[in-house]
Amino acid sequence: MKAAFMPKDHNSYIVETIKAYGKSLMGFIRKQVNSEADAEDILQDVWYQLSNVINAQPIEQTSAWLYRVAKNKILDKHKKHR
Repeated sequence: MKAAFMPKDHNSYIVETIKAYGKSLMGFIRKQVNSEADAEDILQDVWYQLSNVINAQPIEQTSAWLYRVAKNKILDKHKKHR
């Protein structure tokens, strides 16, 4: 799903993005980590990063951006556990 426009209200953009991608992103993360708690932490980190980035620049392809950030957070989590 690609965001066709950037609403003036960043909060509504974030809420709509969470509604649109929350469940599928959680499933993606959950398959790659050992615990539900780790998955929730990573997902929270993704939303936090989205909230920071969205104020600085528009995101061209929301889905690709979210999954790339999630994958990087998962890799970071695996590196910490080693």
